[in-house]
Amino acid sequence: MLLDNKDGLLQKAHVFVNAKISAVAKKTIGMEQSHIVICGFPRSGTSLLYNMVSATVCNYKATEFEKYAIHYLHKIGNYITKAPMDVLHVKHFDALNTNHKKLVVLLVVRDIRDILTSRHPIHPEEYFIGYDHSWWPQDNEFRIWGYDAPGVVDVHEAMSEALRRADVMLIRYEHLVQQPDSVQEGIKDRFSLEFKGKFHEYHQKREKHAYRYEGQFAAKEQGLVMEGKKVSSARIARWKKDARQVQRVRRQFEECPRLFEILEFYGYERDRSWFREIAS
Repeated sequence: MLLDNKDGLLQKAHVFVNAKISAVAKKTIGMEQSHIVICGFPRSGTSLLYNMVSATVCNYKATEFEKYAIHYLHKIGNYITKAPMDVLHVKHFDALNTNHKKLVVLLVVRDIRDILTSRHPIHPEEYFIGYDHSWWPQDNEFRIWGYDAPGVVDVHEAMSEALRRADVMLIRYEHLVQQPDSVQEGIKDRFSLEFKGKFHEYHQKREKHAYRYEGQFAAKEQGLVMEGKKVSSARIARWKKDARQVQRVRRQFEECPRLFEILEFYGYERDRSWFREIAS
């Protein structure tokens, strides 16, 4: 989940050799390398964006399911990685980017009221993330979970810091599902990427989807799986449609007033009038 401190001699030698080979390739044949990082708030649509990109972008290798960029930045070639909590590692990217790759960092945000009321297909028993912590697997088999990963507040702090970088682009979930091709064009123009196919058609290229709930990552609740399906805006402001979720939002904001600031920071509300309505 967090930055691994791999200081073993074998790991250092691996990174060193890859960096040297990359430097020679760049000097002799002019080979430029790039890395696309998809991260942001958990339950914000990072997996959806990952499948859209992996199904349409040209000349990149997508990693299976969730892999941290910090373990791939030193590798030779163009990679795409997706891990929401990589947002905590953005501050380390420059030091780890031994090959001086062009970085494309796509940060995904969503109305935090929908994030706070979202459940994960592999761990559907609980709301996945709160203002204080989020659930995270404690083993490689995803059988044991603990409520010990960063929550909305800590993720927001990392997001706001990452947004200062020139190689970072903020992607709104609501824009992604309402105007997927517009988001694709924005990414293409900003980073000069080449795509084959449109985001809104990504579900037709299932064989290219990098994020799948299969094998050890099989979903316990299929109804929560949106990745791989046709794009739909039906889940926007979903928190309003269920009284239990409204109460969940109310309790989270009462316990952590900082959430009001975060909600307004991303432009989802201008004031607290919406809260007075649900609290009355």
